[in-house]
Amino acid sequence: MSGTLCRLVYCSRHGLSEPDEYERHVRAILASGRRNNLASGITGALLASAEGFAQTLEGPRGVVEQAFQRIASDPRHTDVALLAFTPIPRRTFPQAPLAFCGTFRPEGEDPLTPILADTNRGDERAMTGGDLLRLLVRMAGYHDGAATA
Repeated sequence: MSGTLCRLVYCSRHGLSEPDEYERHVRAILASGRRNNLASGITGALLASAEGFAQTLEGPRGVVEQAFQRIASDPRHTDVALLAFTPIPRRTFPQAPLAFCGTFRPEGEDPLTPILADTNRGDERAMTGGDLLRLLVRMAGYHDGAATA
């Protein structure tokens, strides 16, 4: 698992066609993501919402690229938009193969609505990868790499 430590941030719409199956699909994504990330040395966080997903992956560059390729080809993700892919000095989620930010019953205001609208129109994005990372950190209850909740 050699390579430059990097962080990838993306968002996507979900391809979950059955709203009553949302929780089951999100739980399956979390289970497989945590298992794959743990085996690959990847850490990060996933936000699942009514409209889609936002995720950050941290780890060796090649491993993170492979994980993102799997995600981008997964039919549960559509309109995948890469927001950031940069080298980093240290991990933000060092103890979390996949921290979960979100709910299994999406309702109310969706934090991904403006992000997904920007990526689909091709307009300049109102939210950058850094903005989305800060949102994930706040929602996961992390601060300086340690859980606060």
